[in-house]
Amino acid sequence: MDKNEEILEQTVRYFKEKQDRYGATVKGLDWNSKEAQNIRFQQLEKLAAGEEKAEFSICDYGCGYGDFFVYLQEKGYRCRYTGVDLVEETISCAKRKFGQNREVALIQGATLDQTYDYIVASGIFNVKGTVENEEWKRYMLGILKEFHSHSKKGFAFNCLTSYSDAEYMRDDLYYADPLFWFDYAKKHFSRNVALLHDYELYDFTVLVRK
Repeated sequence: MDKNEEILEQTVRYFKEKQDRYGATVKGLDWNSKEAQNIRFQQLEKLAAGEEKAEFSICDYGCGYGDFFVYLQEKGYRCRYTGVDLVEETISCAKRKFGQNREVALIQGATLDQTYDYIVASGIFNVKGTVENEEWKRYMLGILKEFHSHSKKGFAFNCLTSYSDAEYMRDDLYYADPLFWFDYAKKHFSRNVALLHDYELYDFTVLVRK
């Protein structure tokens, strides 16, 4: 088993345990509250600014129960939504939630096999478990390169910030350097990159527009 497979298996175990404990709730996705989830959605939404009246495709990588699609609908967006998640039980819950909605496709796994206008990822880089920081960074870079390859208009992701209060940091979480990720995106993905670090959570969001 290679390192990526080990990371994926560890991630599945972690989030399956959360869902088994808390059910199909925000805590089952390891978020503290619905309010915190929505604050992160507000940042990711900025990637598609100006698309309110257009139709576009979006992939939510690590989609959970598809809550970001509900958020976009409530904001008036018209999009073809694909949700991808590692945890089979989570995808099953999302499928029950959306039924036969033709604008929603839900996929269990980690592979991107088509191209989308936009790709977003919220919270997927937070829990590193026992993985060393440098190995986790390598894993992240691999995923972001896939986002770049499979998006036409851009992609966005968030991370816990290295500017978090030291006394509250946990060994099993990854606290990313926002300046590193902004710089990497600017040099390797696009000249049009935004770093959002001005909202009331201990994380940041990077928007990459093409």
